[in-house]
Amino acid sequence: MMKTIKFIGTTLVVIVVSIFAVIAGISFFSAPDSSGLFGYKGYTVVSGSMEPKIAVGDFIIVETDPYEEVEIKDVVTFEYNSEIVTHRVVDKTEEGLVTKGDANNIQDQGFVTEDSYIGIKKMLIPYFGYIITFLQKPIAFAIIVALMGVYLIYLYLYPTKEEEEKE
Repeated sequence: MMKTIKFIGTTLVVIVVSIFAVIAGISFFSAPDSSGLFGYKGYTVVSGSMEPKIAVGDFIIVETDPYEEVEIKDVVTFEYNSEIVTHRVVDKTEEGLVTKGDANNIQDQGFVTEDSYIGIKKMLIPYFGYIITFLQKPIAFAIIVALMGVYLIYLYLYPTKEEEEKE
């Protein structure tokens, strides 16, 4: 029974750490001028301009598709006044893409050009942005180290049968 619990616990830890590592990698390479991680970038949503489809605290994964492939109704991420914005394309013109937040009454000022365009939203992970934001704080690092320490103490105090037989 104890072996099964430890196996399940270890498997869950490996899966969770792997997911966090991939998302952390995507986030790390998400600066507007970087190429992303394997063509993907990740962003935490900080405004309600796209609600109810995309809410504050959601985490979006954006694929850096070519600018020419953008279609009307695509949700695109772009840089505007040194901020990262994710809005829906409502029109394509010679000047660039016309965008609007789903919850906004008016379209965005200006155009999204090839220079300001980042990519198209491919995936949304609800509420995950809150976790990413929390993990960027020093207290989160301390909590993770403490939890790992508790787990190591647990393993030391309660070794599995095979480990006991080796001793």
